[in-house]
Amino acid sequence: MDAGSKHLVELKARYEDLGKARALLAGSETVGTFRQVDTYFSLGERRLKVRSVEGQREGQLVYYERPDDGGVKESHVLLAPLPEVATVLEILRRVFPVQAEVRKTREVHRYRGVQVHLDTVKGLGKFIEFEKVLRDESEREAGRRELETLRRYFQIPDEDVMASSYSDLVEPGGT
Repeated sequence: MDAGSKHLVELKARYEDLGKARALLAGSETVGTFRQVDTYFSLGERRLKVRSVEGQREGQLVYYERPDDGGVKESHVLLAPLPEVATVLEILRRVFPVQAEVRKTREVHRYRGVQVHLDTVKGLGKFIEFEKVLRDESEREAGRRELETLRRYFQIPDEDVMASSYSDLVEPGGT
């Protein structure tokens, strides 16, 4: 499980044809398919969520800073493993208001050094997300170009590129 600080570039878009995405990902490394619940807490502009995965006792606490811009964007992410995700989630629910709960099935692939997520999000539809971890600032522009190349390869039109988080699109408080 990932832990620590990550600096990355990412792109998220609506993508209804996950079969087409799988075909385009031929030859990629399939990491797995996971049923995840992301519980987001209301903290103003900052983003804090707990990720739990069906069938696993462990989860993650995720804090990130990312602009709500369309296209390729940079994120700074802090990840901490949670050995007892249910207990930590219960504590945080008592301390902070829940902004949203996002329930999704996520297929994770590694393709040419980029992590690709094929997401089916309850109540929202199907999406594709590209994440490229940057080792340092000098990789920023190359990472952006790489994700734009993938965007063209997957034929993602401008209107399908997302600026916001899933948490901004689901009903407040979740389902």
